[in-house]
Amino acid sequence: MSSKKLVGISEIAEMADPPVTKQAVTNWRQRFDDFPKPVQSLQAGPVWDAEVIAEWLKAKAGHQPKVISFINLKGGVAKTTTSVAVAEILAKDFRKHVLFIDLDPQTNATINLIGEDEWGKRDADGRTLAQLFKDKLRPDSPCHFDIEKSIIRGVSTIDGGIARLDLLPSSIEFIDIQEKLPFVAMQGNYDNNPQDILRRALTSVIDRYDYVIIDCPPSLGIVTKNGLRFSTHYVIPAIPDIVSTWGIFQIVTSVDSFAESINRKIKPIGIVATKVQGNIDLHTRVLKDLREGRLFSGKDTDLKQPRLFESAIAQNANTARGADAEAGLNTFRKKYGPTYEPHLALTKEIIERCNQHRN
Repeated sequence: MSSKKLVGISEIAEMADPPVTKQAVTNWRQRFDDFPKPVQSLQAGPVWDAEVIAEWLKAKAGHQPKVISFINLKGGVAKTTTSVAVAEILAKDFRKHVLFIDLDPQTNATINLIGEDEWGKRDADGRTLAQLFKDKLRPDSPCHFDIEKSIIRGVSTIDGGIARLDLLPSSIEFIDIQEKLPFVAMQGNYDNNPQDILRRALTSVIDRYDYVIIDCPPSLGIVTKNGLRFSTHYVIPAIPDIVSTWGIFQIVTSVDSFAESINRKIKPIGIVATKVQGNIDLHTRVLKDLREGRLFSGKDTDLKQPRLFESAIAQNANTARGADAEAGLNTFRKKYGPTYEPHLALTKEIIERCNQHRN
């Protein structure tokens, strides 16, 4: 007779340090390919070898999801294209489980990943993030948002969908909703923080993912703060010109102030130069200033300018076509053309910098 000690999901949850919920263990089984296989399945559920589980839990320590917001106060800086590319490459090339959250009311990332027709159906059915926030504005009415039904699995035009890439879609209704969100706490529940709506909704699913990528609106309003509220890091995409970089100081100081107010760190990973044109003197000059950290020179602050990523994304005339889900661009080479390698290199840098921050 075997002398192995067998444990179920409840016992595994208690073995974790710190202890977690049973739902967290269930999420780990979906997220981690190396989660041990059960020894057998009993009527009460699957059971595992306790020693094998103990070893796995030790190896897992420090593997909390990395939540990265992509932010710029100016539109048109390739923020969405960059964040989608990073998410697709993380999932496809690096085999990470990725949740992409589209908080931008323009819905460009959503349409890029699933197409306009599919988005229209889900928007009409209330299976977008707009429904989550609409529910909070009507506390006396039944809640319609369902996190499991709203997450779209295996999205992207590449290979007909990337198995490890999931999406929480946006809606143009955000335009009206974000103006009303400050009044959520006045709807009869003063404990309902309007900046904490998204984090609370994701509690049951976030442990399924290695990375969560958030495409934020071009503002620092409540919708963006819902993303920052549980972000571990953020990235600032910017064209190397005066107009696109002027708001970087405001972003860094505002995020730092917000992080202090919620008593947690939100670390800037860096600035990524986008739509770079090497034949423009202004781009060359601004890139040099960014590379040498001179953007904050003369500012009354102790904060440092985030580092510029080594990888820069050149201006590409086919970028708009690559964002069209109906264009039939089903490989990285077709979708991103000559910018695929820089996006791949950028993704590697993001992984490395996140790991440096963890250590």
